[in-house]
Amino acid sequence: MRDSANVGSDQDAELAVRPGTLDWLALQPHEDVQGTQLPACHRVLADDVLVEADGSYCRVQHADGQRCGARPTRRYGVCLAHAGGGGWRDANEARQMGARANARKAVLRERRSLLGIGARRHADARQIARVEALERAADLSAALLAPLDDDTLGSLARQRAAVTVLDATFPLATATLEVQLPADQAGVQALGWQQLQQLAAQLTGEDEYQLVPALPPAQQ
Repeated sequence: MRDSANVGSDQDAELAVRPGTLDWLALQPHEDVQGTQLPACHRVLADDVLVEADGSYCRVQHADGQRCGARPTRRYGVCLAHAGGGGWRDANEARQMGARANARKAVLRERRSLLGIGARRHADARQIARVEALERAADLSAALLAPLDDDTLGSLARQRAAVTVLDATFPLATATLEVQLPADQAGVQALGWQQLQQLAAQLTGEDEYQLVPALPPAQQ
């Protein structure tokens, strides 16, 4: 167990380095970010991707496909700013911003998980729009229903708006049914009783049917 003297010396060492520098980042708690250990106060967003290091540019590639053009640090492979460094007024400010960033990333990860969006699907505009639409679901619903309360619209316009709302919220279901029938009347008349029941089962959508015995021929 570490004694109070060692704890005090570690705190003094942390205060001795200038906040935001690489030496200061080395003293911060680290976490795994896409297979890379970065300080917990890093600025890599949930939609960012760490591409293969080339030694020339920062590994961070943003959701729009643009890559950070800053020089990477040798220790982390990302630039100093994305690693969590830079001009901080004090260490507490960096920790607070790191905590807020991590909380925001957790919310984004949860939303992406609910929508079935993987970590690598970062440049799909439709998927990103789905994430934003989920956050503004109440606004979307209000905008969809707003024409129904607009007194400046005529009755026909409000009816069209109501139909649009119904189509968006209760879409009609369609089904396709394929049935094989004889091409001529003679072929239809030649169908047996069991074949007619099979045809009826196909039309009603029943997978199984109970065979109803045919009526006995009429007695003369």
